[in-house]
Amino acid sequence: MFAIVEIYGKQYKVAKGDTLLVDSKIDIAVGKTLKFDNVKAVSDKDTNIFNPKELDSYKVSAKVLEHKRANKVTIIKKKRRKGYQRKNGHRQDLTMLEIQSITRLKAKAVAKTTKKAAPKKKTVAKKKVAEKKK
Repeated sequence: MFAIVEIYGKQYKVAKGDTLLVDSKIDIAVGKTLKFDNVKAVSDKDTNIFNPKELDSYKVSAKVLEHKRANKVTIIKKKRRKGYQRKNGHRQDLTMLEIQSITRLKAKAVAKTTKKAAPKKKTVAKKKVAEKKK
């Protein structure tokens, strides 16, 4: 069984036991668990679920393994013959997650709906046509 989950603006394909690097540093201590409820799709061997009403009952829980930073990416800007050069760098914060489970919550009790009375049909008076005088 796998699911497609949106985590901080990006979609990831996850299954139980997977580890993945998320592109943002999550302000949760290492060892704590997170629950993601923004599930986009769930698939099993026999069934594929894409209906948002059915997906509302699915949750994905993940454990924070570590926080780290990616390798530095160097950005160089230069304009030739003008003496303009800029060198800059960026290191992205990353969080490593381990997917613990993909669970489905029990369906909420459906409230009984009472039938509303059928709306009455409006009767419209027919217009009388005036007779022509001779």
